[in-house]
Amino acid sequence: MSGRGEDGIHAFQALFHVLKSTPGSFSVMALMGLINGAASMANVWAVGKVFSLAESGYSRELFGALAVYGMILLLASLYSVWYIRYRVQFFTILDFESTVREKLHEKSRRISNEELETPRAFALIRQADGARQNLFRYGEIWVSAIMTVIQALMITTYISGFHIWFAVFLPVAVIPTLLELLYQTNLWKKDYEESEQCRREETEYEKAITDETGCKESRLTGAGTLLFHKWMLSRGRRDDMGRRKSRKMYRLRLALSGLECLGHTGGFVVSVLLYYNKAIDLAAFTAGVTAYASLTGILNTLVGTIGDEFQFRKMIQPYFRYRNLPEREGQGDRCSFTESVVLKDVCFTYPNQKDKALDHINLTVRQGEILAVVGENGAGKTTLVNMILGIFLPGSGTVSYDGNDIRSIREEALHRKQSAVLQNFVRYKLSVRDNIALGDASREDGEWIDRKIAALFPEGEIEGDTLLGKEFGGRELSGGQWQQLSCARGFYKDSDFVVLDEATSAIDPFREAALYDMFQEELRGRTGLIVTHRLGAVRLADRIVVLRGGRIVEEGTHEELLEQDGRYASFWKEQTGAYKG
Repeated sequence: MSGRGEDGIHAFQALFHVLKSTPGSFSVMALMGLINGAASMANVWAVGKVFSLAESGYSRELFGALAVYGMILLLASLYSVWYIRYRVQFFTILDFESTVREKLHEKSRRISNEELETPRAFALIRQADGARQNLFRYGEIWVSAIMTVIQALMITTYISGFHIWFAVFLPVAVIPTLLELLYQTNLWKKDYEESEQCRREETEYEKAITDETGCKESRLTGAGTLLFHKWMLSRGRRDDMGRRKSRKMYRLRLALSGLECLGHTGGFVVSVLLYYNKAIDLAAFTAGVTAYASLTGILNTLVGTIGDEFQFRKMIQPYFRYRNLPEREGQGDRCSFTESVVLKDVCFTYPNQKDKALDHINLTVRQGEILAVVGENGAGKTTLVNMILGIFLPGSGTVSYDGNDIRSIREEALHRKQSAVLQNFVRYKLSVRDNIALGDASREDGEWIDRKIAALFPEGEIEGDTLLGKEFGGRELSGGQWQQLSCARGFYKDSDFVVLDEATSAIDPFREAALYDMFQEELRGRTGLIVTHRLGAVRLADRIVVLRGGRIVEEGTHEELLEQDGRYASFWKEQTGAYKG
């Protein structure tokens, strides 16, 4: 039980992590296991005592022994019903699950953003929560195995006191289960990766035909039948693997049934022969049979537990792989923005991509100015935003705030100076007021929020307490209305530096002009970075940067760039011509 997983996670490392999560719970579990083992020993003793006293006829001592035997059975029942089925299920597991969830959430806040862009991280994020549900079972398996070994040693010592022949048939009883375990483990290990791949495919295809968004699109495109067929194929392959494995296990079971029968009956036959030859008395005979049956069951349980350990260790690996994802290294709290943000020779390439998303960017964002970044889709605008915000770290080059490299700054300290309306904003299923207030959890300014709600929704049909999101029975907003809320959320934070990344992409041109007025008001006295491919916002900017293919190809004011008659001038003519038409 101490081998390594394929990713290097040692069994004892996994066990230590699990036990450390809720040490009190597992200590109680071990104690209860010892008490249960002692009860099993007491049960064997009580059986022998009852039969020993029964040979002498009815007596007060006999009834006393019967009462003790009944109490032992009651304790065993209480252990099973109260502790295992009630206490563990409704308290111990829930406490453990809550603790582990907190660890996962803490890890999620520390993972490097660059790592989150990799396919591996995306898969692990989804797998880690499923693996989490098996962690408690893994710790329970180890505690059970240790307690079972102790219990087996206690009963073996006790049974050997009757006669050495009682132990002869024990290996015979265990061998069939051991062989079955080894064979089943080998099959499980061989089929695990293939079956997991089929399961993942099956899940994705099922989501594509049943998820709300996927279902609508597949119906519109007519792809529903194809996706359903792919789902059936994936499910069929996994079912076939399960049937093949079951047939192999069934054939092995038939082959081992005779040996298993011999092992289970051997102890009873030995007891009968010893009693017939007067090598043991009736009390030893009954106690020996009881002990042998109990020990056989214990050993078979132990062998099965070993098999469970291997399988569950395999299933919890995604949790540990997720915990081992790289984290941001910056730990400094020194971060100021009184002068400028400087990007010096910055390059960045996304994982599994060959072309650079940013290629030798040199840019200075001065405190108090409003800078606009424009360019076609795929030019690198959002990547540049992520670089300036410190969401990504440059592959080469430096990004610094007042001379402090963001690599050395703790993310929380860096983001304290920033506020952002991102292109892929979140639609929180909360009230309108709470959606805005999330922009700065430390600020309490209900009047500011109410003013912005009145400005965003002048018709008055949406109020601060309006619950949003149909999932909870609330009201659904249009894409543009959700984006207006995200803008208000971004401005609610009283930060030095505000970034607007395509903040009006879902808003109609008529409403866009009013929103720009709000931008101008809120950006007064702050540093602003406006990223857009719609040039209506450039009138707010003191300076404009044009990106193309990850490079800065033009830079200047609106008038200067029009005079250059380059990329920016082309964009301007195309968009103003479209509006005039």
